[in-house]
Amino acid sequence: MASEIRNFWDTHFPEELGNENEETLPGVFALHQGYPNPFNPVTSIRYDIPEAANVQVSVYSLLGQKVKTLVNGAHQPGFYAVQWNGTNDQGSPVASGMYICRIHADRFNAVKKLILMKETRLFK
Repeated sequence: MASEIRNFWDTHFPEELGNENEETLPGVFALHQGYPNPFNPVTSIRYDIPEAANVQVSVYSLLGQKVKTLVNGAHQPGFYAVQWNGTNDQGSPVASGMYICRIHADRFNAVKKLILMKETRLFK
């Protein structure tokens, strides 16, 4: 009976549960979809960096013109997020429409679509 209880305990309650203070790091590079999307006035863009890398996150028009650089610099491994408020590099608001968010981190490249929907007034 005692051995059955020990086996049950060892199976369901292992001694090593892991270090709760240990931060989990991403296993792969990733660019996640902006949230919310469509957005107005701000969207949050999450990305994962599994190893030290130079990272650039930028927003482009559908014509391929760079609209805004959101991130440009060295990153340590980890989970990151950046916000885009629908403005260009000069701080001016951009038009409603579809934009492309691109991440470049060493050999990793990925893109996601972002849709900015500004408020329209039907009546004055």
